[in-house]
Amino acid sequence: MDQLASILPPTLGGYLPYYLLYDGLAAAIHAVVCYVSSPTVALAPFKGPEAPPLHPVLAHVYAVKNFYTSTVRIYAAYYLTNPQLYDLAALTFVGVLFLYITEVFVYKTIGLREASFPYVIAGTGLVWMVLQRDWYLSQ
Repeated sequence: MDQLASILPPTLGGYLPYYLLYDGLAAAIHAVVCYVSSPTVALAPFKGPEAPPLHPVLAHVYAVKNFYTSTVRIYAAYYLTNPQLYDLAALTFVGVLFLYITEVFVYKTIGLREASFPYVIAGTGLVWMVLQRDWYLSQ
């Protein structure tokens, strides 16, 4: 148990670092899936009426987005008292919300049902980070 605790980020009195680590690892896993699996699997949510053809290049671009998002969130989980990194991590959630809002309502490449999970995860992360900013940056 001590070995596990030694690799987890410091909590600083809350669970936001664990949330960022979990979400960062999930994004990293999805980045790998986008690279190694077929575009049909990697881009499964993109089934809207205006969805583009599923192509490996599109899956790889999506993987890159997931990779840099995961990197920022994982670093922020460990260095949450750094204001620049904190804000950058919060902006990754803004970016995800922007991506899925525009894909659902503007470009219609993804359905609302398929976008609901990213809305909940990114919305929760963003609200949590905004509400707890002063607490974590004062540590």
